[in-house]
Amino acid sequence: MKKRIMALVLAGAMALSMGVTAFAEEADDISIAFVMHAQNGSFYTKLSDGAEAAAADLGITVNVSAPNTASSLQDQISLLETAVASDVDGIATVTWDLSGFNGIIAEAAEKGIPVIGFNQDAEGCGTVAFVGQAYEEAGYSLGKYMFDLMGGEGKYIIASCGPTDSALIAREAGIDRAAAEYDGVEKLETIDIGTDLTNAYGVIENALLAHPDCTAVLGVDVFSEAIGNVIEDQGLEGQVYAAGFDLTEGMLGHIKNGSVQLTVGQNPFLQGYYSVLELYLNKKYGSDFLNIDTGAQMVTSENVDTVQPE
Repeated sequence: MKKRIMALVLAGAMALSMGVTAFAEEADDISIAFVMHAQNGSFYTKLSDGAEAAAADLGITVNVSAPNTASSLQDQISLLETAVASDVDGIATVTWDLSGFNGIIAEAAEKGIPVIGFNQDAEGCGTVAFVGQAYEEAGYSLGKYMFDLMGGEGKYIIASCGPTDSALIAREAGIDRAAAEYDGVEKLETIDIGTDLTNAYGVIENALLAHPDCTAVLGVDVFSEAIGNVIEDQGLEGQVYAAGFDLTEGMLGHIKNGSVQLTVGQNPFLQGYYSVLELYLNKKYGSDFLNIDTGAQMVTSENVDTVQPE
């Protein structure tokens, strides 16, 4: 059984036992591959920033890479194969496909290379730990907030950039679980908005035209800001509620202007930082791997002015 602890608890323990500054006093010949699933946006930049900051603090080598095409399973596996062939000391990656990464992770394990999942982690894929959000619970929290705000009545659409992605499935399940607690709430459909904001805009616009009775569009990923774009452009504030994930500048702007009521952050910087830190500690000190929950930061009009973009 993997243990789950809060990131701040781990951070406190690390600071008390060694101190991050102490890590950097003597460089170690440790190499870690940090393989993301995309690089098209500020969210992904924060992930890589966290990994690179850990490399600098610890005095180790971290090679950051990502497929040229967002969420290309084969391209990401190719990057992982290269890392395994290079005999790196550890790998951190995003296992967004439900079973597509099982083979390469097993191959890494055979060579004694531990693989940590960050940001998304498919159940049973073979990773030794996960650093990221508790996705179903985050979806549930989003759903409860929104359905309460809607007075327990209305019809909603789920907007997902990857309806087969493990984390997004879990978030949607959490929202649907919350909806089941309200007799007056009904799900209309799940739409695939893709990973381009312009494309997402058109898909959301068409879904609202197809469902004039829709009263909420709930996103489950970093492209949720497209929902706010549609609502703002078409003057649907007060008619269609909206919520989504991640603290992009666009999403926070929508919270401020009222076109979106809620967005949920997950701290991508910590996801990058702690996944590298865990691999380092295991290699250097033999420490156990631990799951780390980087949280579900609920951002609304009440606290948006205190929040920095991710």
